[in-house]
Amino acid sequence: MADLAFLAPEGTFTHRAALDLAAAGERLVALDHAEDVIAAITTGSADGAVIAFENSLDGAVAANLDLLIATDEDVVIVAERVIPVAFDLWRRPGDDAPLAGVVSHPVGLAQCQTFIRGNGLATRSASSNAVACREVAEEARPGWAALAGPDAGEQFGLVATERGIRDDERASTRFLRLGHRSPAPSGRDRSAFVLSPDSDRAGSLVSLLQEFSGRGVNMTAIKSRPTKELLGEYVFFVEVEGHLHDSRLRDATLGVLERSAAVRFLGSYPEDPTRPERPGSPDRGDDEERRLALMLARTAQG
Repeated sequence: MADLAFLAPEGTFTHRAALDLAAAGERLVALDHAEDVIAAITTGSADGAVIAFENSLDGAVAANLDLLIATDEDVVIVAERVIPVAFDLWRRPGDDAPLAGVVSHPVGLAQCQTFIRGNGLATRSASSNAVACREVAEEARPGWAALAGPDAGEQFGLVATERGIRDDERASTRFLRLGHRSPAPSGRDRSAFVLSPDSDRAGSLVSLLQEFSGRGVNMTAIKSRPTKELLGEYVFFVEVEGHLHDSRLRDATLGVLERSAAVRFLGSYPEDPTRPERPGSPDRGDDEERRLALMLARTAQG
């Protein structure tokens, strides 16, 4: 039976993403540390791995991005899942005391500040939302509740007294499934690379990126991470629209390789079908001209 590794415990958004990304008949394996999850796919003890990659509040999960960049060459991204993030308020049955405080993962606390401040609640952080539910169940402190995802509290005997708590209705977290071979083009794909430009050559990074833009390949993300070797040296995670088998991206990648040997391919993978279509660039109009005029007015020659 094939195994799919994910970060423990069950009842978290990561667990939900793993359930969505698991293949039929695949067994989910919960591991205690993100490093263990990555090691499972690297060593072959699991056939796949699921990691949280970025959220709409804080951007990329830096630690997981670093782990991904450091994986072996044969580990690639094979799928993504974007999960809307909303929290339920989980309390012990029969606890009728006025709500006094909440426990949640730090990200959960950050995404529910309107609810927390509006109710004047004390807060305490936990290592995961599932752990927050367990602590509320075991400590039995009157008036305390856990902020966690749907179904997270049921395994600990808690009941949800409020649902869908969040500051931003657009809040979401993106998860990646890692494997060893990219799937075939789907018609709506993304591809990822790690670029290590020559820090001693002016314009090295720009010249690499122009290989994409010059061929009409849309870049959706660029994230810098330190090499952890020398101060001021960075590698760049770059994500673009398209599949490596698409002619434009294939030509752009060839151009990048001709300019630099320090290029790592991190996979081509279908976009989550729940993602909204990216709108095209609007034509330039009077509003843009007006805004430019305002900018020029703030300069010395304005």
